[in-house]
Amino acid sequence: MPFVSHREKYIISPYMDWLSFFFNRQWHKPMDGMVSLMIKLADVEQGDVHHNKMSKVLTPLDHQRLQQGVDDCRQILLQLGAKDEDIFLGTLNAGHPGGMLPLTQAEAETLHSPLLPDNLYVCDATLLPQALGLPPMLTIMALAKRIARIITPS
Repeated sequence: MPFVSHREKYIISPYMDWLSFFFNRQWHKPMDGMVSLMIKLADVEQGDVHHNKMSKVLTPLDHQRLQQGVDDCRQILLQLGAKDEDIFLGTLNAGHPGGMLPLTQAEAETLHSPLLPDNLYVCDATLLPQALGLPPMLTIMALAKRIARIITPS
């Protein structure tokens, strides 16, 4: 992301949305004249890992914040000269579901949740205490390095 516009619970950034490009018929080849904006939402910290299945749904508050982001993006595109009838949504997807399996203070040393089998580690934003609404890649890379050291025999 070359730059972002910070909002209270989300950011807006130019972004090539490959999921939409491949799976949404409104996206077309080539992308001449197309501008895409991403809304990266800091959704409500909830989710569940139960019976080896992960569950995460958007809450009414998440939907409200997402709609505000859509409205903000629409205004940006209109100011750039887009026609209202040419503006459409991309594919909704979860890139970094933060806060679904947050580590407790006691788990911080081992980076392992007791909800998982002993030989299974998670190394993504689910370990964070909450959804950041910002790109978490550097934090995830640091977690990956620590987990690699833990699970790699010396």
